[in-house]
Amino acid sequence: MSETRKRRGLQRRIDKIDAENIDYPTPSLAWMGRTHQWGTRVKPGNKGLTLSSLNVGHYGEIPEFWEDQTRMPRGSVAGPGGVPPIGYSVRAKHELWADCAGDLYEEAIQRRWAPTTDVPWATIEPLPEVVERAMCQLCTELCQHANVEIETITSWQQELSYGYHEVKMFLATETFDAARHFEVFRKRALCNGGGLGVESQGRVNRMILENRGGWTEAMAVLQLLRGTLTHTIYRHGMSFAHNDAEAIIFGKCLEDKSRHLAYGLDHLKYAINHQSDQALILEQVLGIGERHLVRELRDPPFRESLAIIFGGGIEGARTHGMARYQHLMGDFVRQYLDWSDWLGLRRREFVAPELKAFLEK
Repeated sequence: MSETRKRRGLQRRIDKIDAENIDYPTPSLAWMGRTHQWGTRVKPGNKGLTLSSLNVGHYGEIPEFWEDQTRMPRGSVAGPGGVPPIGYSVRAKHELWADCAGDLYEEAIQRRWAPTTDVPWATIEPLPEVVERAMCQLCTELCQHANVEIETITSWQQELSYGYHEVKMFLATETFDAARHFEVFRKRALCNGGGLGVESQGRVNRMILENRGGWTEAMAVLQLLRGTLTHTIYRHGMSFAHNDAEAIIFGKCLEDKSRHLAYGLDHLKYAINHQSDQALILEQVLGIGERHLVRELRDPPFRESLAIIFGGGIEGARTHGMARYQHLMGDFVRQYLDWSDWLGLRRREFVAPELKAFLEK
């Protein structure tokens, strides 16, 4: 008999002796009767068994304020001995809620994609060096947008109460989406003989990450202001794509970003409708954010890289590329103001003059 088999046999005998000497308490099974609503049966609908379809009876009661300070799932029963409090700072429904969060979670799960295999990288062919440099600079900028989104959401996740699990679960998918965007634009920058470009000034990034107001204020800058710009770039990116790979990259990222904006806008609407002074606070926050964005736009790499991509080179950038950049920015400002109007925010009247100028051009 080998030494290994001897050791295994000895260990089994030791385990048997230990099991015989353990003093097991008499089962009480008292926990089996502790439930708020036994007998619940949720049946799948046309879309399957969705997260939102579970909100029935007691399990569908979503309070305006979540009293519990532990990780107890909504609808469960608190343990008899109690659990030390976690200390969530976001516990009121209006501070994070969006009615669409559950459905957006389902959509995000169903529309997962993988840059490694879902992007036809082989369709990318060499570009003129100046155009490749511009494309890589744009990819660098979009990597930063994605990275800030990751850091913002993950830093707030531990502050959001478990009473609103639909939001926490959706935000987990948004974090993964943003990681995927970081991945895909980094891969695009490095796969065609180029490389990453120059870091942006990061004024808006810092405002988002260093926000001390609250989750709602962070969403106003991350989604309504910065998110609308990113969404506009993705949308225009489908028109200036040089190959099938870039077209799929921008198209897939656009789908993801539309979900992020849907949550952000729906949450802002809910917060404004349920908090008397929220609109005034957000107008002040966005006014500051607009001024930071204006300063960033004075930095040449962003606008010049887009103009070169649109124009197909430096000469084309001078003749019509910069005009297309102005058109993109006009689309961004127009959409930003339209969504601000929908939210009841007076940005159209007070928007930064430099942003308003894009509408006139």
